[in-house]
Amino acid sequence: MISRLEQYLLDAQGKEKEEVSSSNPYGKIGFDNGKKRLGWVTVTPFNLIKDSLSKVSPLLAGKENFIFIGMGGSINGIKTLFSLFRGHKLFALDSLDPAATKAILKKIKNINKTLVISISKSGTTQETQLLSTALREFFGANWPKHFLWLADPAAHEKLNSLGWEQAQRMPIQFDAESDVGGRFSCPHTLIFFLPLFLLLKQDFRKLKEVYDSYLSYLEAARNEAYLFAEKYKDKEPPYFFPQVKGKLGESFSSWIVQLFQESLGSKKENFNVKTTGLLKAKNSLFLPVKLKVKINNPVASLMSQMYFFQVFIAFYSAFKDINFVDQEFVEKYKDTMRKIEGSRTDDIISLNLSKVINEVKGSISGRQKFIEVVLYFHPSKEIIAKVNRAFDKAFGGKMIFVFVGSDWNHHSYQAAFADKNTFYVFLLASNYDNDIKGISRETLNKNVEKLKIISKATYLTLEDKSLLFRLA
Repeated sequence: MISRLEQYLLDAQGKEKEEVSSSNPYGKIGFDNGKKRLGWVTVTPFNLIKDSLSKVSPLLAGKENFIFIGMGGSINGIKTLFSLFRGHKLFALDSLDPAATKAILKKIKNINKTLVISISKSGTTQETQLLSTALREFFGANWPKHFLWLADPAAHEKLNSLGWEQAQRMPIQFDAESDVGGRFSCPHTLIFFLPLFLLLKQDFRKLKEVYDSYLSYLEAARNEAYLFAEKYKDKEPPYFFPQVKGKLGESFSSWIVQLFQESLGSKKENFNVKTTGLLKAKNSLFLPVKLKVKINNPVASLMSQMYFFQVFIAFYSAFKDINFVDQEFVEKYKDTMRKIEGSRTDDIISLNLSKVINEVKGSISGRQKFIEVVLYFHPSKEIIAKVNRAFDKAFGGKMIFVFVGSDWNHHSYQAAFADKNTFYVFLLASNYDNDIKGISRETLNKNVEKLKIISKATYLTLEDKSLLFRLA
């Protein structure tokens, strides 16, 4: 049986604000500054998906390596999808640390058979532009044969103005609309279907089988999401543990964190959201949210879980009267970045890990139950684990989260702005490897400086509850 809230959500999809009934809550909470943002609810006919992919297919001919560049919602779903397949030559790049680019290029044997897919809804995402520009330099004069941009149609002129006139481009949405925000772009747009198409060896029959399987679970996903939203609408504090099925785990965590934190964070007074996909969150403070229906196909299962969590957010937001499609506070650190552009970053103090922890001990308050450590560099798994262990040992009574790079700004800054229960530790590397054959040091230094400016601007806007150091 369809709930009234579900009917409201389905009725509001695809409509302009003035077309939505005054009794429908999504007329208020489903628009970002008047722009419609419920396109993700829409189920796309497979023939439209096939048409879009058929248009891309000529660009894929002769290519065997694919580098996807993007930030936040433009890349996190892709990284999760990669985790379901083995032996592929698809890569994700979302770090300005040259070490991340270098690591990918080392894995590619024939660079001439490589296609770079840059993703930005606006076409102007700074990190995506900088990373794409570095690889454009790497490919030299023949770069147009190696680039495809996925962007909203309105962004195509902006891409031209930024030097991408010769690059191929495709709209993110299959209907060429622009009503899907970044964190809702998977699994209903080209951002998800292009890498899936490649992973399935460009087999439309297999793709349709996966899609048809997924579509058969949508109603069940909406029903389960509604029950969880109704169950938790009055529960405090709003701490969530979205439980995932299958072998996704850590790779799904960034996508989940962004969906929950950016959709719900800093939207109401004293409403401090916290989300984790970590198993250690299994305690009474965190509210489990899980799609229970059994799905055998791993890709259909991932897609169904994505949709389930998105619909849960939509229903929960309606109960709490929260606009879940905007992220107004993200502009705070971006404004500060513009103001401090070109300022010094060599004044950031360098400390070893134990001294960083001592500084945190002297600054954190008893009220702050969580510590988020953001590493603005490309760390190994061993470094991440070491940082996690050190903070866990030093702050046994608090929950520790370790995130990588400026991706954190795209998935957690919105929630961090008004969060009173979390202390933030921002760590740069003492040195960055700026040596990649084919890319000038000037270009790589520019990327590193942008990474430092991002970290400094973030710290300055959260200064009352954060510290910024270079990690010796």
